[in-house]
Amino acid sequence: MAPTAQRDLRAMEPFNASGTLERLHASPLLAFGPSAAGPALRRGALVAVPVGAALLWELGTGAESKGAIATGALFVGFPGLDAPARARAAWQAAVTPLVGIAAALGVLTGPSAPQSVALMLLVGIAAGYCFAVSLRFSIAGLSVALALVVSQGLGIPISHTLDALLFTSLGGLLQAVFSLCVFVAGDREEEGGGGGWDTRAAVQALSTNLTLRSNSARHALRFGFALAAGVAAYWLLGMHEHGFWIPLTILFVLRPEEGETFRRLILRAVGTAIGLLVATALSFWLSDDGVALALALTVATAFAYGLLTVQYALFTAAITTYAVLLADTLGEPAWHAAGQRAIATAIGIAIAGATFLLWSNPGERTEPLAPPDAAR
Repeated sequence: MAPTAQRDLRAMEPFNASGTLERLHASPLLAFGPSAAGPALRRGALVAVPVGAALLWELGTGAESKGAIATGALFVGFPGLDAPARARAAWQAAVTPLVGIAAALGVLTGPSAPQSVALMLLVGIAAGYCFAVSLRFSIAGLSVALALVVSQGLGIPISHTLDALLFTSLGGLLQAVFSLCVFVAGDREEEGGGGGWDTRAAVQALSTNLTLRSNSARHALRFGFALAAGVAAYWLLGMHEHGFWIPLTILFVLRPEEGETFRRLILRAVGTAIGLLVATALSFWLSDDGVALALALTVATAFAYGLLTVQYALFTAAITTYAVLLADTLGEPAWHAAGQRAIATAIGIAIAGATFLLWSNPGERTEPLAPPDAAR
């Protein structure tokens, strides 16, 4: 294929290599897209390698970190997922310290309901506002918020704060180093469609959207308050084991557009049900085999990365499988983890939907089942 044609094809990719795309719409339940499944799954499998390596070591040897390194690698694998190897390594290296700090702050604030809610509000607003810049930047913000959500909800003793920082950061660095190795090994594709990161453009986008007339600013506030409400909900309901799945659901489904949010709510519910069934069956089948569980978790990770831009319901099924299986490795019965996940997901869906019912975008009409545009 001629170089010009290759550039044109890259420019048409909805999850484009330049990272300048502002939105990515989820496909309807019985459709695939906007990314082609083959390339997306190959990319997902590649980014899952560091997660799998960490899992095999941690679960296969019974390491003290108990999956924390692999989870850090999982979080940091999302930023720059669409990028060529060198740019992906740069994004992962940049986000790693922020993810590590978020994990540590989550452990510190986790035992206190007021501190957990307040910090989640602030981090949620900041993460939601990242949508003002680009899709890739927003995913970086969501990854930081994700680390905070999980670390707050796991009930880790405050004495392990430094461990959370170190283990999570080590997983992130593992991702960045692996991406750099992929680049050195021969993946020399460069950023296209505008040259990637532009600090001046990012600052301008953030300052321009600093008004409630902007959907990005409204989304930031909506996102922060919804996540804080999710944290408050699991404290009020006494869901101390898996309550963090309430804000986790909100984080994955709430988007600046009302129609896209309601579409993701439906896909989230379907994907969660599939993932719970798969994870529970695998848990009983694999039992206490640490290596087998590590391999199953790696496959779930690869599908989660690969399906993120192909079919959101299947992405949800994969990430649900990862979460429930990992809980099982920590000694919790799979049926219990699955039930808690189902209840928390339902509450998270209700909160995310309520945010738009309470404060919608001016002039926007909800069309949850309408086929989305490929990108905009």
